[in-house]
Amino acid sequence: MTGREYDLREDARSLVVGQWLKEGETLRAYAPTGRGNYRSEIRGFPSPLWRTATGIGWAAAKLASPIGIVTGGVPYWKELRRFEGYPPGLIAFGDGRGCRAAQLLGTGPHRSGVWILTHQRFAFASDRIESAKKRPGGLQRSLDLSVFMDTVVEVPAAQFTYEDRVTRGDAVYLRIRFHDGSGVEIHTR
Repeated sequence: MTGREYDLREDARSLVVGQWLKEGETLRAYAPTGRGNYRSEIRGFPSPLWRTATGIGWAAAKLASPIGIVTGGVPYWKELRRFEGYPPGLIAFGDGRGCRAAQLLGTGPHRSGVWILTHQRFAFASDRIESAKKRPGGLQRSLDLSVFMDTVVEVPAAQFTYEDRVTRGDAVYLRIRFHDGSGVEIHTR
């Protein structure tokens, strides 16, 4: 325990290394993200209509929500804003809804967590905060809270090829490609 509040951006590495990695597994990249956000460069996924409707819907919900107005969006909007201004943690690319990247991310992790790439697997693990009294262990950042990792999406290395580093503006990503040609790029820290 360090006496400071839990912050996914600050604590992601500790969570991944301390709870998620298997023995002998090498961490290549990890990218913490709010609500599992990723940028899609998959042709036709999601559809332009869906992207527009979602953007308008989120803006309207943010402005019209009584809770959002009264609390200034805390804590949900604050969590999303914490990741604004940073390069996206994950960029997915491919050709259409049927590609492997779209299938993996289509049902999508809609929780905060960490995109992870090791030499054995690619995954998204969400963070879960519980009472330390109910379930001891995990990462502790206060006397009464523990943080745990839950795997949401996992793909073994046999199903993708690690390509190399890719530069997008000032950001550096590690690219993996699935056997159908689609893939993902994970932001390196």
